[in-house]
Amino acid sequence: MKKILPISSSQEDYLEAIAEILEHQEHAHTKDIATKLNVTMPSVTNALQTLSARGLIIYRSHTPVRLTAAGAEKAAIIRRRHHTLKHFFSQLLKVDDKEADEAACRIEHVFKEPLVSRMVRLIEAVESHEDCAGLRAYLERTMPTINLDPDSELISLDRLPKHKRAVLTYVADTLRGVKKFADMGLVPGAEVEYEGTAPFGELIRIKLMDTSLSLRAADAKHFWVRVMEK
Repeated sequence: MKKILPISSSQEDYLEAIAEILEHQEHAHTKDIATKLNVTMPSVTNALQTLSARGLIIYRSHTPVRLTAAGAEKAAIIRRRHHTLKHFFSQLLKVDDKEADEAACRIEHVFKEPLVSRMVRLIEAVESHEDCAGLRAYLERTMPTINLDPDSELISLDRLPKHKRAVLTYVADTLRGVKKFADMGLVPGAEVEYEGTAPFGELIRIKLMDTSLSLRAADAKHFWVRVMEK
């Protein structure tokens, strides 16, 4: 079997678009592809010539584009990646469909097997396993409330207002014992809430997921967060 040469992210978009057009109508014309991808006709022509040279499509001027067997297989893989990512964003992270679709388009090209298969297994487990019921309820309750203000400034964790929630964005290199705090879950991307001052010493109490933690105010200064909107 002839080995298929790699194609670029842009060319993957063309192949995916062709497959989607053919799914809904009998023919895929260059104009249809240009309209779907919002690109110029010369750009379409160049991309189709490359895909044809790779043995992924059958392309001749003034005739509809057809997928070869290899092209159909490649397009199916690309579309599976897109569908998996969109499903993850919309169903698990509770992002609206349009944003989920746009995010999937942007990052689908860097996700390769077996990462996609692992993500599929994760989605299936979260959505169907009985012992994931608590996690499903948590995602349903929590994810829609997460909305970062892009204009808000980063503040150190010790300055986070009481009962305000924030996302940990940056950990200063000057923090001693980084691994200890990472093991506690204090890593970039973690959602925290400032609960107040602990009863003894210069300690503050924060909520991380469903767990309350105490840490020194001096250490909290090394964690930088972005306040979440409610």
